[in-house]
Amino acid sequence: MKDTNNRSSKSGFVAIVGLPNVGKSTLVNKLTETDLCIVSSRPQTTRNMISVILTLPNAQIIFQDTPGFHEAKTALNQAFVDSVLKTIKLTDIILLVIEPNPRHDDQFEEIERLVTKSQKPTILVINKIDTLDQKSADALIISRSSGSLFNSVVGTSALTGDNCDLLLNKVIELLPAGPFLYGEEDLSNMPERFFAEELIREQILKLLGQEIPHKTAVTVEAFKEVGNRILIQANIHVERDSQKKILIGRGGSMIKNIGMLAREKIQEFLNSPVRLELFVKVSPNWTKNTNKLKEFGYLDSR
Repeated sequence: MKDTNNRSSKSGFVAIVGLPNVGKSTLVNKLTETDLCIVSSRPQTTRNMISVILTLPNAQIIFQDTPGFHEAKTALNQAFVDSVLKTIKLTDIILLVIEPNPRHDDQFEEIERLVTKSQKPTILVINKIDTLDQKSADALIISRSSGSLFNSVVGTSALTGDNCDLLLNKVIELLPAGPFLYGEEDLSNMPERFFAEELIREQILKLLGQEIPHKTAVTVEAFKEVGNRILIQANIHVERDSQKKILIGRGGSMIKNIGMLAREKIQEFLNSPVRLELFVKVSPNWTKNTNKLKEFGYLDSR
């Protein structure tokens, strides 16, 4: 058993921020050697701030994966952006993740401005560095290291793991001294039902097209032990009847496929047999409805 009150220990929160699709969730999964953050090639896969805990002999890092920073056009989009802003404000360290050739638009400039304004220790992470040759990669890192905006600049590949150990060491150097905040076996401070919702949503992202997944929300209504297995009853909310028909599929084929794949993932996560029951419900214009966003957990209900 580790001494979690060792005077030489460090602990703290590390926010992962950046534009959509730069590989933030993949990076968190690689750094923590878990699959707790769902990933997809589609933007806005991450909706909530997700905490993943990495406990090392003398350091505990609580990584906070955030939604991609983007222009807010709906109440749902604004909830994503607010989550990023809140995380930046409360975290100890920031990892600003960019691609080797980031798009320099208003949103890119704004996220850099917000990170700099926070005055938090910050590491610029140039992800997908493996897409460059070594000479170009070295030149880019040197270029972005000029000035004093960041404590350090690290080129990584969340896909291959290149330089992830180096990044982890840089994070540990910046962590404040202090006792561990969670037990050494804890992987997250999020409840199990949250991850069940995420794993169901992950299958929707994988199996359906561009528009439908972003008009869906998943809420677990029941999560309890029944006999030797866990019963999970979840609602998949959509905005229109036409979306409901697509989710259900001909003869119920799509919802059965979503349920089968999600159940396998949830069983693996919980290490327990699971009975998963899915229901599709129409909640008109939920992405623009503040009360629904609170009900579905995207806004503070207070």
